Parts: sequence; C-alpha cells; structure tokens
Amino acid sequence: MNIGDKIKEQRLKKELTQEQLSELLNVSRSTVSSWEVGRNYPDLETIVAISDLFGISLDNLLREDMEMTKDLSKKMRWNNYYKRILVVIGILSLIYVGFNGKLRMDEQRYLKNLTAHSWKQDDYRYSGSYALEEGGVLYSTYVMEVGFNPIPLTEHNPWVIARKDKLVVKVKEGNKRNVVISKANDPKVKYDATVEVDETGNLINSDPSWSDEKEQSLKAYLKKYQKEYVELLRETASKRKEIINE
Repeated sequence: MNIGDKIKEQRLKKELTQEQLSELLNVSRSTVSSWEVGRNYPDLETIVAISDLFGISLDNLLREDMEMTKDLSKKMRWNNYYKRILVVIGILSLIYVGFNGKLRMDEQRYLKNLTAHSWKQDDYRYSGSYALEEGGVLYSTYVMEVGFNPIPLTEHNPWVIARKDKLVVKVKEGNKRNVVISKANDPKVKYDATVEVDETGNLINSDPSWSDEKEQSLKAYLKKYQKEYVELLRETASKRKEIINE
C-alpha cells in the first residue's frame, strides 16, 4: 500500500472529506486528491503533520512505499546540499564585507595622509589622481575608489610614480622599485622597458624575451644614472610610506 492509499484510508476512518483534510493540512483539496491517486507526494513537513493528525508513526506511513521513500531521501539530500551552499555563500559574504570594510578604512587613511602632506587632487588626468611637486620632482599617485568590483586588496594599495627631468621611477606594493626607461622621456634611449631594481639601482631580473643587446643597453642606462635613480627611488619610497602610513 502506498502513502496515497494510506492517507485515503486514514481520512475515511476519521470520516473526513478531502476538503476537510485539506483545510486541516493547509493545502488545497486538489492536492489531497493528487496524493490519494498517486500523482505526487506530500513534502516532508506535511508527512509529519499527517502522521500527527492520524496518530500513526512515520515508519508505518512510509513503509512499503519505496518510490516515496526514494523521493523523500532525494529531497533530503538536496536540502543538505542547499544548506551547504547557503553556508558557503554566507561565509563568502562575510569575507567580502570584511575586506570591503578594510579597503574603505584604508582609502580614508590614504586620503587623509595625502592632504596632510600637501598632495593636490589631479582630476584633469583621471578621478582619484593626486600630485605633489617638490625639489624639482613631480610625484603622482592614484587612490582607487572602493566599490563592488572583486579587485584584489593589493591593487588598492597606492603606487607612487616620480619624474625628474628624463628619469622616471615608481614604487609599488611591498616597496618594489621600478625604473621606467622610455624613448618618450629620453630620445637617446634605444629600448623601452620597465625594470625592477634593487636598493642600489641594479637590475634584479632579466626578461627572457630580451635580446642580449637590449639587456646590455638597459643595464648600461641604469649604470649611467645609477646615483640619480637610487636617490629618486629613495625619495619616492619615502613619499609612498607617508601615504600608506605603515
């Protein structure tokens, strides 16, 4: 006997019409009818309510109806999957809110420090750009506005670029020092490249795509202006530190 037959049997024993049973279970009469003819099954919550109403155990109600038991088991598995998915979504949401809050606090700190050290907004270039001219050096930076884009935290940590005559450098996250060698800055430059250097102004890593001639040319340029680059990078790192306030 399947569960639909048992529901009908118990309903008749209680001398209830389908309409009356539907009202007791808070469902439509057609829903009760579809149970009894086996078109579909009640959900788990309703099965518990039927068990309580008729005073029979869930075991007796479900016994012999293998199809119903399989369907119920499947639904319970999916409910567990949904719960796990919701937990993961909840955790990710908390992480996002936490990181976003951290980014907003950092943004406000950067803006406050820029103002305190006389940096001026440079919106004619792009929004969020700031500039400072000091000792013949033009410094520039960019404070990324916190929004809903999943941009890595380090991308919000300002870089500082410095230009003195034809020499251009930038200091990035982790105080990584870069020298920008470009024909646009110095027409005598043979090869364009942005290279990472150490505190003494020496090239750290070569690009595998460089030819030997290009590598030697870049090294020679660095060597020629090594003293100037070291000093400019030192000042640029100091300016960045003022903004980050680490």
